[in-house]
Amino acid sequence: MSSTSNAGTSRHERVLVGALRARAARGALTAEAVVLAQGRLQTPSAWPTGLPRRGNGGAGFPNAWRIARRSAALTYVEGYVIEADGTVSHHAWCADEEGRALDPTWPDGRARAYAGIGMALGWVAAVQWRTCTRTRFPGVLDPAVQHSRDADRVLTYGVPLEALLPLGRELPEGAPHRPREDREPREDRWPREDGEPGEDRGPGEDRELGEAPAAHLVA
Repeated sequence: MSSTSNAGTSRHERVLVGALRARAARGALTAEAVVLAQGRLQTPSAWPTGLPRRGNGGAGFPNAWRIARRSAALTYVEGYVIEADGTVSHHAWCADEEGRALDPTWPDGRARAYAGIGMALGWVAAVQWRTCTRTRFPGVLDPAVQHSRDADRVLTYGVPLEALLPLGRELPEGAPHRPREDREPREDRWPREDGEPGEDRGPGEDRELGEAPAAHLVA
């Protein structure tokens, strides 16, 4: 997995990270703070030929989830993007092993910078199951889902290390405090392909869990 340094951060990437810091500084539990703590920068790239076709332009989260499930070369990533006019949006896309952002929803060039967290598919399916969002998936970090259906679990503890897939370049220094890690509930029961809770499985047993070597984990 790519672990490129901060060198070469673009202007749009710096503006995006600055906007996330400003939102996270409000003090409440926020998805922006989680992305700053655990996310990485993925480089915008054109949608490659040969991959499954793009989905509905207004359904970024299910689109990215669907494409990542269909392609073994791609990872589901959720976080924030910035457009040319400075608009920052919660969004989801896919990333390859080189840390390139491949967006199955927005046209190439609309998002000028991507900052997000690569997530193991099995863990995302587990979150969908426990929050009853499999049919209408608004994303793992959606504030309404976190506040009303997940007891702010991900906003408090972040993505479990065994589900974290750190693709891309590190964020610029100076991110705010990380989510709490002292009492994070461990995800011991991962769903099967159909989303039902299944057998206990450890990290690295299949692609849905993903490998999480110690050198790549967020400290």
